[in-house]
Amino acid sequence: MARKATAQDVADLAGVSRSSVSLVLNGRGAGNLSPEKQRAVRAAAQQLDYTPNAVALSLRSRRTRTLGVLTWPGAVGFSQTMLHRALRKAGEHSYLLLVMDTDGDADVERRQLDTLRDRQVDGFLVVSPAMAHYRPAEVLTSTPTVLLNCLDPDRRVSGVSPDEVQAGRRAAEVLLRQGHRRIGLLVGDPDALQTQLRVSGVQQAVTAAGGVPPQPCVAGRNIDEGARGARAMLSGPDRPTAVVCTHERLAVGAALVAAELGLGVPAELSLVSLEDGERLTSRLDPPMTTVHRPDGAMAEQAVSLLLEQLGTGTEEVRQLLFGCPVRERGSVAAPGQRRGPAGRPR
Repeated sequence: MARKATAQDVADLAGVSRSSVSLVLNGRGAGNLSPEKQRAVRAAAQQLDYTPNAVALSLRSRRTRTLGVLTWPGAVGFSQTMLHRALRKAGEHSYLLLVMDTDGDADVERRQLDTLRDRQVDGFLVVSPAMAHYRPAEVLTSTPTVLLNCLDPDRRVSGVSPDEVQAGRRAAEVLLRQGHRRIGLLVGDPDALQTQLRVSGVQQAVTAAGGVPPQPCVAGRNIDEGARGARAMLSGPDRPTAVVCTHERLAVGAALVAAELGLGVPAELSLVSLEDGERLTSRLDPPMTTVHRPDGAMAEQAVSLLLEQLGTGTEEVRQLLFGCPVRERGSVAAPGQRRGPAGRPR
């Protein structure tokens, strides 16, 4: 039977000391080793199929090497991408995740926090399915904790989130560069923080370009609601030449109504979605231009930030914002000839 690889084997292959291997695989490489050496250690460990002995690590560090995760389902379920990437990142450092579904209920959350504390987790990760405000319980403010895709209004704990205002601006700017000035805005829950931030970004961009900021057309979150909202918006006498949809399913509904009304995309109507997490809009014909939310990268950064807190003992509260790049596809063009609801030129 082949000999099991040791930390020294990893060190020899990566060209570093054994203590350096320990630092990297225990999540304490940042600030102690260069990024290149950290990558070399992880690559060597993967090549040799090396995993540290969890029991020995726990005895030495007096930690359980487990992280408690609090999450809940949103309008389209759990954030599978964020949970998957957090799980993978934690596993790279020999940490386990204990994932608890709070169902968005404060009483359930309190009971689950008690359970996780009984399990002696080393820290907590709170994962919101949609950008929202989150007020952490007292235990989370006194234990290493990182919020993912949500913000503590009082800034008592660290967080990692997307720049939703920037996302809205970029969606509008794609259309403004093509010459659109009558831009419609199809939104979900107007009271949701995510919607408010995205709407603010769109309106800021249109105002900066000298236009009149579009007023949101509230349409819910599913495809049928998006279709109803888009139909009302596009059937009027002064319809927009382009529409920004704050949610992916609304964008699908808008595309269906455009086809129903005989409006060609993008020749007669340009469409931009601020989401494509379910890979719906990118599969349309033509594929829709979207603003990408870097959920996977955010999740990995959140875990790294939490492990950094555990490794250094720092209590510094940090708020990290991730940019949202545009993925231009085939649904945006310069304004074309206006047509009536039946497809006849006006």
